[in-house]
Amino acid sequence: MAESIWQQLDRMMAEYAKTKALLRAVRGGRFRGRKPSGKWWVRFGTGRAAVDLLADTPEELVRQAAVHRCGECGHKTQGHRLKAKDEVSCPGVSCTCKATQAEIIAKQSTTAWIAERAGLTEREVFRGVRGPGAQTEGAHV
Repeated sequence: MAESIWQQLDRMMAEYAKTKALLRAVRGGRFRGRKPSGKWWVRFGTGRAAVDLLADTPEELVRQAAVHRCGECGHKTQGHRLKAKDEVSCPGVSCTCKATQAEIIAKQSTTAWIAERAGLTEREVFRGVRGPGAQTEGAHV
C-alpha cells in the first residue's frame, strides 16, 4: 500500500525538525529550509558578509555547517586568507585557537563529533534524515 500524503508530510516535517536541531547543535547558522530547486540551505552572517551553504541532502548540509566554524572558539574555517602553516587569519579578530583548518575539518566532519554536540548516539544522529546516497524525493530512510 502506498504512503498517504499525511504520512509523507509527517516524514518531511520530522526531517526538517531533525535537521534544524542538528544544525543548532553544531552552531550551524540560520536554517532556511529548502529552496524551490530542492537544495537544503543554511545562512551564516548578515548583509554583505552573509555566506549561504547549499547541499543536496540534509546530511550533507549538517556536515558542511559543522566544519564552517571551529567548535571550540567559533573561528571561521572557510573564506579567509591563510597564514603560514595553514592557520586561519581574520583581520581584527584575536583568536587563540591553534588548530589548523585541516585539523578542524577532520575532527568536526565526523559523525562522532556531531553526535557528541547533539547529545545523541552515532546511530541516532542521521536516522530519519536523507544522506548523500538518497537522490530521489520519495527516498525512505
